[in-house]
Amino acid sequence: MVKDPQVIEIPLGKLTVSRFNVRRELGDISELVDSIKAVGVLQPILVRPVGRDRYEVIVGSRRFAAAQKAKLKTIPAIVKEMSDEEAVIESLTENIQRGDLEIEEIAQAYTIARRWYTEEVFASKIGKSRDWLSQILIAYDSVVKLQQMGKPYKIKARPTKEEREKGVLPYRVLVEVEYALRSEEVHKVFPAEKIDDMRVMLVEAVKDLDYDDAKRVIDYFKMYPEKTIEEIRDMALARKTGVELKTFVPASVMRKVEETAEKIGKPVEVIVPSILEKGVEEEAKKVEVDRLLEKASSYVVEAARKRESTMTPEVIRKLLELPEEKQKVVVDRIVSLRLTEDEAIEQIEAIKVEMPPFAPEEMERIRKRYEELKEEIKKRLETPEAIMKGEFFKNWTTHIAIVGVLDSAFCPICKSKQLGWICHGLTIQEAVKLAEENYKNSVKGE
Repeated sequence: MVKDPQVIEIPLGKLTVSRFNVRRELGDISELVDSIKAVGVLQPILVRPVGRDRYEVIVGSRRFAAAQKAKLKTIPAIVKEMSDEEAVIESLTENIQRGDLEIEEIAQAYTIARRWYTEEVFASKIGKSRDWLSQILIAYDSVVKLQQMGKPYKIKARPTKEEREKGVLPYRVLVEVEYALRSEEVHKVFPAEKIDDMRVMLVEAVKDLDYDDAKRVIDYFKMYPEKTIEEIRDMALARKTGVELKTFVPASVMRKVEETAEKIGKPVEVIVPSILEKGVEEEAKKVEVDRLLEKASSYVVEAARKRESTMTPEVIRKLLELPEEKQKVVVDRIVSLRLTEDEAIEQIEAIKVEMPPFAPEEMERIRKRYEELKEEIKKRLETPEAIMKGEFFKNWTTHIAIVGVLDSAFCPICKSKQLGWICHGLTIQEAVKLAEENYKNSVKGE
């Protein structure tokens, strides 16, 4: 059973720094030692019990080291029982919040924690994004490979100019180097066994540059991998216009833009706007279509290939909002009727408002109600009152029919139309009126 955390004074001799403590570099702790000598340790360290009357330092290795130098006998500590994986996360979270962990320390911590966590889960536990963690791991892997090649580089998030001169690289620069070395353009020129050498040469070429200039050189390396690193660096630093575009445009495409600009004798920044106006919108549509089709069924994909002008991102997006059976209906209409984009959208909107089918249980409820009503109507029609009403109604309508039939009949002697019932001396017109009254009076009695 896990005990509640408690703060106690622990003799320094009973403490060791845990291998799950992510801090590897203590840095300069002289000021911390002076502070502890003056006022003591103000914030307890975090430890976990291990073995008999022993503890491991999970968070606070700098305070622990300073307390040793200050020759304290005990140190205040929060004692908390933790598993190995919990110890890694506690140590990382605490130090990341303080903002004093190095990139390599975070990456090394994940190499321990990867036995328990995926990148996504690990990043969420320390309050970071997966992309952030992924870039750190890429940079760390890069610097390890450089060290294996005999280059004692290190990485930091934002090294100072003095640190850069000592071989400390911004991790973002190493991430860009690795992305470049993985590009298709570079692998067309260099075999796999040459990539390590190119990593060293490329890093050497950009290590003294700020991020923007380093990024420019790396982008030119992707565009012109067949050129020497010296030529690439000279080209990149000689042309600083339009660098932002190279961040987003594939190297092979940007190379064509550069070559076209040289042929027509105009700067890149002059021809790029017209190229973008003509091509970027169409290309963006293709990319969006491909992205949407990743979620689509095979018949939607096939229709998109047959009717490219119709199957625009808007049509596909709306189509995918429909249930699959309705998607099939619309797709069949688009292909067979050769619909335009607007016509396809009209079809989708129309099918959206069609009456949805009743659920089986709802259909059964309606059927039962229908049978009940039918039986109820049958019973009501068999009552004396209903029979009487029916007779009155038939009598009334029959008289109306008789009047219509006999309208052209008259006495062949005097031409009188005074036809009627001799039993009560009623004319046919009077009989119609009386029959109507009888029926209406029977209805009023309900």
